[in-house]
Amino acid sequence: MKSTLKINNLWKVFCFVTLLGAFSQCTEDELQMTGADKSINTTDTQQISQLATTTACATCTYVVPSNAYKIDGAALGFKPGDVICLSSINQYKSLYFVNINGTATQPITITNCGGTVNINGTGKSFGIKTEKSKYFRITGSSAATYGIKIYGANLGITLDYLSSNFEVDHIEAYNIGFAGIMAKTDPSCDAATWRGAFTMRDISLHHNYIHDTGGEGFYVGNSFYMNGVSTSCGVKLPHAIENVKVFNNLVKNSGWEAIQVGSATVGAAIYNNTIENYGTKNVTNQRNGMQIGEGTGGVCYNNFIKNGPGNGMVVLGLGDNVIHDNVIVDAGSHGIFCDERYTPGGGFKFINNTIVNPKQDGIRLYADLVAMNVVMNNIIVNPGSYTTYKSPRTGEDAYLYKLSNTVKVTLSNNYFTRDIAAVKFVSPSTNNYRLSAGSPAINTGASISAYNVSTDFYLQTRLKGAAYDIGAAEY
Repeated sequence: MKSTLKINNLWKVFCFVTLLGAFSQCTEDELQMTGADKSINTTDTQQISQLATTTACATCTYVVPSNAYKIDGAALGFKPGDVICLSSINQYKSLYFVNINGTATQPITITNCGGTVNINGTGKSFGIKTEKSKYFRITGSSAATYGIKIYGANLGITLDYLSSNFEVDHIEAYNIGFAGIMAKTDPSCDAATWRGAFTMRDISLHHNYIHDTGGEGFYVGNSFYMNGVSTSCGVKLPHAIENVKVFNNLVKNSGWEAIQVGSATVGAAIYNNTIENYGTKNVTNQRNGMQIGEGTGGVCYNNFIKNGPGNGMVVLGLGDNVIHDNVIVDAGSHGIFCDERYTPGGGFKFINNTIVNPKQDGIRLYADLVAMNVVMNNIIVNPGSYTTYKSPRTGEDAYLYKLSNTVKVTLSNNYFTRDIAAVKFVSPSTNNYRLSAGSPAINTGASISAYNVSTDFYLQTRLKGAAYDIGAAEY
């Protein structure tokens, strides 16, 4: 009887506490009775908190228990449209999701409930892992900006073995041994992993905060699209990715590249990301801000990349790449380094980028196998190698360095200077690279109408004046 009375009293207090909340369903009698229940102890408060969390998770199809490791969608009977919840009152370690299969119109959602969820992966190989799963979303947006936080594991989230058609958003991953978010199935002796047998499609990684990683912030797709991967059964080609979007992410203090995308052959778009302090481990060939890797085409735009020991951006893509309206500041090597690997495309296009204070060249271009590259409407300020070149090179090569005369490039309407004050940026010290009145970059750009670019880095309309402006910002 005492136990029953205590539960009833807790419910009355819970009703009183949540009277202003959207989920209070107390009767008038229950509210009147709460006045006598004033001797609530710590245990009672914890139980009330659990009751509140239970209510917040009431719309979930399934709440993952705190001691869970493997969540098998087939064994648990999950159906398209189901909502799998991680409760904020549980202490999770590694979570392994397998056979989580929704449909294109009814994906399965994995999300938090009751508040922010923390996943302590210390000493584990991953925080969250998926396998053999399709049409699902992992989101931490239901409680806070980053409602799911993962720390301590070697991989924050890994979208692994034949996972496809997924979305990951509003996740914070930090103090990660290697990659914050990894999305790929590496080829092995399992024929299901080979190119042609499997294609990863329709993936979206957005509004995540990845910081303090030992390796990449984002590692999307295999890095060896052209020559494949050596396995015990021979060299096997990695799968392609079709329609990948990586956007609106914040990456800080990545040990290797902040964002690396490879093997993304169709519909790749990398945009609106902010990268600061990349390549902190300073490992050769692994210390760049962003890498558009082998087999990757598409567009890359409106990214802010600042401060690291390597290149701001490395482009090794398909040759159909359009790189526009990026701001790259204080790169430890070149602002942009471009070389072809496997290039069926007609040439690389670098349009309306702003590159400031690279330690070496503004753009270094090795792509001599494509028909024609385009370097147009870019602002490049104070390349560090300007004073280092000797004849037949000159200081002008520091703005655009071509491997040789076999590199074909259309070069037009760029603004190159060693004096940052001459550009008349609004406030470089606060990362504001808009143009002030009187800037020589205003109305002096070439037409970019052929490239279907309607806004600048700051999402303002292009072509406000008599002509396009130069650089990433339209005045």
